[in-house]
Amino acid sequence: MGNDPAGWVFSVDGFVNVFVTNSTSDSAPSKSGRTYRNVAYSIGSGSSNAGNGMHVISGFVPETFGFNVKSPDLDGNKLTARLSLQTSVNNPGSHNWDGDGASGGTVGLIREAFATYGGKWGEVQGGKSLGIFGGQAIMNDMYIFGVGAGLNSKGQGYNALNTTVGGIGYGYTYAGWNGNVRYTTPAFAGGFKATAGIFEPNAIGSDASNAVSGTKTTVPRFEAGVNWAGKLGSAPTALYANGTWQQAGLTGTPTLITGQTYTGNAKNVYVFGGEIGGKVSIGSVDLVAHGYYGEGMGLSGAQLSFDSIDAMGNTKAGYGFYAQAGYNFGQGTTLSARYGASYVDQTKYEKAESLATASTVTYTMTSKDMAGVQLRHEINKWIRVVGEYNYVTNNWSDGASQKEQIGALGVVVTY
Repeated sequence: MGNDPAGWVFSVDGFVNVFVTNSTSDSAPSKSGRTYRNVAYSIGSGSSNAGNGMHVISGFVPETFGFNVKSPDLDGNKLTARLSLQTSVNNPGSHNWDGDGASGGTVGLIREAFATYGGKWGEVQGGKSLGIFGGQAIMNDMYIFGVGAGLNSKGQGYNALNTTVGGIGYGYTYAGWNGNVRYTTPAFAGGFKATAGIFEPNAIGSDASNAVSGTKTTVPRFEAGVNWAGKLGSAPTALYANGTWQQAGLTGTPTLITGQTYTGNAKNVYVFGGEIGGKVSIGSVDLVAHGYYGEGMGLSGAQLSFDSIDAMGNTKAGYGFYAQAGYNFGQGTTLSARYGASYVDQTKYEKAESLATASTVTYTMTSKDMAGVQLRHEINKWIRVVGEYNYVTNNWSDGASQKEQIGALGVVVTY
């Protein structure tokens, strides 16, 4: 803190959670002469095989330890910085060995490392932080304090930390933690703020094997949004509208069905999306709603990464929503219910795949939905006990489906 430490403030915070979960699921669809895509990112406990699983794991949010620094007044401005470290309590497949993320164990990550400088003119932030597009949808989701979807047969999720996926892919896409530079305006016009930034671009991927991919990223991804905070009547309300856009050059040579040809890697793929949502509190009731639409958003929930384009590089139209209601009984007890769904339209080429005359015909996942209830009780301002039940369904283009039920009971500690 330089030669003048007077007035600087240092603080720490953290998030620790552990859940006992039990899940049961159908087998993933499997029929003679048919190939089903996106099975690896379908349902948790079964993925490709049905099964029951009981595990002791982290929930949707990993174990987090954060460091914060805040400057004294700097000629009317303030400088703040944050670094946060994440891991999980999960064990890998052997259940007795602490390996890395690739082999199913825990691994440490740094999700946040940024500095913010601001004053009456607004603020500039640079570093690694949660994205604008999809960010508020995550923060409003009840699964911040729970489990949601995304357990496999070993109780692991589908990311390096092996956390669950919460509601990602079931009503919204994943904002991600990426390098970015953004500017946020001061409040104007009765509570509005606007934010715009440039972000590290994502590779734009397909769920098809031997497909092209958008890996030539010569320009950043752009994200921007407007939010409003105030009261509707006497009800505290927060609303937002966000958007994202990115382009990438296509690479690779796809293996296509008979009668289809690929013209080469001379074109770019363009993806974009928009979302609206908000939260309103009416007495003891909290209501949350969110909806999105985009070209190339994908269905897995991992924005742009896995299933945003078909084998030829054509973007898929994706859209979804979630609605949530919570009732506070007082004394720290809250009951919440949530329903969310995500959809993706087949491209012209994918429809041709499902009609092809071949020994194996390919079908794509077209929708995912999840209904859940959660009961939380705050023992004090640091400790919560959480119980949860979720019912998950995934659907493919030929009508096949896979279902899972997940029960969870755990403790969440924040400080």
